[in-house]
Formats: sequence, structure tokens, C-alpha cells
Amino acid sequence: MMTCRLGSRRLGGSRGSLQAGTACSAASELDLSSRSRRSHKARLKLLGASGEAPLLSGWRSTPHTPATPAPHHSHNHLATPHCNGTDSGSRGGLRRRSTYTSGRLRSGSHWSFVFDPAGRLCYYWSMVVSLAFLYNLWVIVYRFAFQEINGETLIVWFCLDYFSDFLYLADILFHFRTGYLEDGVLQTDAGKLRAHYMNSTTFYIDCLCLLPLDFLYLSIGFNSILRSFRLVKIYRFWAFMDRTERHTNYPNLFRSTSLIHYLLVIFHWNGCLYHIIYKNNGFGSKNWVYHDTETADVVKQYLQSYYWCTLALTTIGKFSSAIL
Repeated sequence: MMTCRLGSRRLGGSRGSLQAGTACSAASELDLSSRSRRSHKARLKLLGASGEAPLLSGWRSTPHTPATPAPHHSHNHLATPHCNGTDSGSRGGLRRRSTYTSGRLRSGSHWSFVFDPAGRLCYYWSMVVSLAFLYNLWVIVYRFAFQEINGETLIVWFCLDYFSDFLYLADILFHFRTGYLEDGVLQTDAGKLRAHYMNSTTFYIDCLCLLPLDFLYLSIGFNSILRSFRLVKIYRFWAFMDRTERHTNYPNLFRSTSLIHYLLVIFHWNGCLYHIIYKNNGFGSKNWVYHDTETADVVKQYLQSYYWCTLALTTIGKFSSAIL
């Protein structure tokens, strides 16, 4: 019996100590929560005295609910300066910036665009302009040598010619919005872009490409050689080819294709010059020219000129003429 009484007394003492410890921890938590609320009120008073509004308006509008005591580690992370790395002055700067941005949005959307010279869009656009240049490279000399613009082909050639001129004009506008690097920094200011382009040699070359010499058609008739200034745009084609060669996965194949194209262009121009010499009565006679040309159509004349010019450039036509 004595042992049971002593055990009950010990259990009662331990229960009392546990209750006392629980009461002490609750009192300490209440004390910490009251301290945190007082610190929040003090911060709000300081912000009101300095004339600056808090970052979040919810601090004033949120009602105080003393429901349960908060643990000692719960505090307002937005109010501490080490979370965002700014003090009260920098918070004001952020607020002014956000107010300025919201004001711009209220007044209307104001946006601008600048093309990155190393971006994909600039690359694809240079490809389009290069196609327009290739059209002029192949067609101008062909029309001057073989088939000039006439009433039957007037609409087709005019549509193709002035569509390529439109692409040249759009390229000028494109250059006005293309950024450039200055000390390693991409410049995007509209005034700087305009001044940089207009003070460069590229601007004068682009203007030279669009000289309106086509108006001379009204006085001297159709003569495609007047459009020869369109060929000055070759710098755009070279830039496109160079960039493609540097970024392609098959550089050897691309170089081989480019070489074949250059050879075809050389044969094309030589064939056209070959026919121009023939039209101007040769070098005093037409014995050195292929036969049956007067009655042949334009396609046959072109193919014959291209064939004989190819033979001459590869030294095969010199050898065959020596045998004959």
C-alpha cells in the first residue's frame, strides 16, 4: 500500500510539471507574437511618417485576428530588408518604376521592334533579298541579248521587275530597324539605328540600286540594261552565302553547289555576250558564228549560244574548230 501511494504521488508531480511546462511555452509564444505585432506597428508608423506607402496595400486593409499564437519563426518576410536586398529608398524606386509602367499601360500600348542582326529573321530576310538579286542577275542580260520587253510579255516582266524593286525598298526599311553592336552592346535606340545606317556606305549602295532609270523607257524604249544598277546588291548575296556556309551542317556540299552555280552564271553571261556580238554583225563577219540562227526561235538561239560559249570556255571549242 505504501508503494502504491508513493507511485501515485510521483505521477501527480510529473503531471504537474508537464502542465507547468506547457503553460510556460504557451506564455512565451504569446509574448513573441505580441512582440512581432508591436514591431509591425512600429514599422508601419515609421513608413507613414516618412511619407512612403508600403509595398503591399494589404498591410493596412488586412484585419487583425488574434486567433492562435503564431510560432516564434513566423514573421513578415516582405518587411525584412534581407529578402529583396533593398532598403526603404530602393523600395520607393521600385514603386515609382511600377507606377510609371502602369501609367504607360493606362495611356496606351507603346512598343517598338528591332531586328537582331544575328537572328533567324535577318537570315531569312537576306535569303529573300538574295533571290531578288539572282533574278536581276540572270534576267537583265538575257533580255538585253535575246528577248527584250514587248507587248506580249510586258505585264509579266513588269510584275517581276517591280516586285524585286519592292523587295529592295523593303530591305532599306529593314535596315532602319536592324540593330548593331557598339562596344559589344546591341544598340536598339531608333535614333541611333537611323543615324548609323544613313551614315554608312550600305545606305548609299541601297539607294543606288533603286535609281529610277526605268523612266527612260518613255524616251528610248525598252532597254533592260538600264536596270543594271540592281546588280550592285550583290553584297547582300555574298553576306547570305557566307553566313550559310558557316552555319550549314554540310559545308562541302554547299561549296560544291555554290561553285556549280557560279560556273552556270559565267556561262550564261558569256552566252548572252556571244549573242550580242552576233547581233552586232560579229567582228565584221558571221562565219565564226553557229549557223541556222536567223530562223531559230529565242530558246534555240539561247541554247546554241550557251553551248558554244561553254565549249569555248572549256577549250573544247578551240580544239574542235582547229580540227574542222
